[in-house]
Amino acid sequence: MTIDRNRSRGLDSLPLFLSRQHPEFMKVFEVVNDLPIDDTHCHIITDRDAVTTPQRYVERISLAGYPVASYFPQGVYDRWLNGDEATRHDFNRKFDIQSKVDGITRDIAESVFMKFLTRELSHFLGCESRLEAVIEARNERGRDYWGYVNSLLRDVKYENIMLDTGYAEGCGAEEISRFEEAILPCRTNRLARIEMIQKELFPLDVSFEEYEQRFLTRMREMLDGTGDGNYGKNSFGMKSYLLPFIGLIRPLYDRGVAQASWQNLRECFHNMPKEREANYNVSKDLRRYNFTLALEECLRRDIPMQIHTGDGEAPYVILRHQDPFFLEEVCRFDRDDVMRMPKIIPLHAGYPSVGKAAWLSHLYPNCYFELSIMTPFVHQSLFQRYMQVMEVVPLSKIMYASDAYHIPELYWLSGRWGKRYLAQALTEHIVGGSLSLEEAIEGARMILYKNNRSLYRIN
Repeated sequence: MTIDRNRSRGLDSLPLFLSRQHPEFMKVFEVVNDLPIDDTHCHIITDRDAVTTPQRYVERISLAGYPVASYFPQGVYDRWLNGDEATRHDFNRKFDIQSKVDGITRDIAESVFMKFLTRELSHFLGCESRLEAVIEARNERGRDYWGYVNSLLRDVKYENIMLDTGYAEGCGAEEISRFEEAILPCRTNRLARIEMIQKELFPLDVSFEEYEQRFLTRMREMLDGTGDGNYGKNSFGMKSYLLPFIGLIRPLYDRGVAQASWQNLRECFHNMPKEREANYNVSKDLRRYNFTLALEECLRRDIPMQIHTGDGEAPYVILRHQDPFFLEEVCRFDRDDVMRMPKIIPLHAGYPSVGKAAWLSHLYPNCYFELSIMTPFVHQSLFQRYMQVMEVVPLSKIMYASDAYHIPELYWLSGRWGKRYLAQALTEHIVGGSLSLEEAIEGARMILYKNNRSLYRIN
């Protein structure tokens, strides 16, 4: 299918209130929409969703549908999902799976987000603006799924992505490389996640000294891409998922405390508490120690540490623990009465606590601000959120990101809506007299790609 120039530029589906507002908007939008994108935090796409159904698509794209399997005993949902008719019938009778999935996805499908997504994709795919029609057209494109994925990223002009390999749906090196090849000429730059190392080492029945040495060795392999570290390629930064498990992160240097936590983990490993917080507390101090070692390494190498903040991913995590202000001691990272300024990136715009994440980035020169999850899930209100962020965060510290996962359209939507509402916010500053047209366009360049390349030293 050939996409006409207006469609690919995003002009065909601009809301009327945008196209009719101040004449400066169209001037800014035309320029911003043609700029390249660097995504500072995202995940691989597999071909598991090349052919789908409306219900499964809704489930896979929504954070509310993300944990469906957790509403049933472990393994049951996957067996139901992949089972034959008899298997599904038996599980439905025992666990009422189909009716529960119907209820979850029915509500999600009635969200403004899904209706807006359907309308946008109908323009791109050239079909009727109904979810069923969109999925039918998408499945047709799925005959060449990787070509379709590539067309989505090209349409919004992705040039670099920072790929968090810590969540890859169980994929290995071959599948990750397949995705990286599929999105060329967009380049992939990998990030290593601390939890990948812990997953390997936590089951080992070894002394603390051996554990500590193995952790340090494995962390450096992950960063250098030696052996099978980070699936054989070097890492441009690290990612931590510690905050949603323990809340306030205080760096830990005391090896004695970490050793006691390791011993506690050894004693409880095969009989962990079922309650979430008690479960996480078993290894809390060990995780703090690991995080501190990793952040020291990032500081030594002058590479950023991304930290999962805000957004949720319930029911796996504790939502109340994800306050951006719980990262203050990490931003300080002080020792011997000196704050040492590692590069810290709270993820997901701290959403819904966007103002707190923005203020943290304002106060600490080594703390940056990225836009993922809020972009694209907030959609039309991105204008107000971008205004809130730009009130206090320097334009040179704001970075575009999507946190795209499962469904490739999240890459596309994030780029499409990110550019649209960024242009609207920048226009507001031009009309208000706080930015010239040239300053606004340069701000867009910084946010969409320049800041990412500078921070990660990507040519």
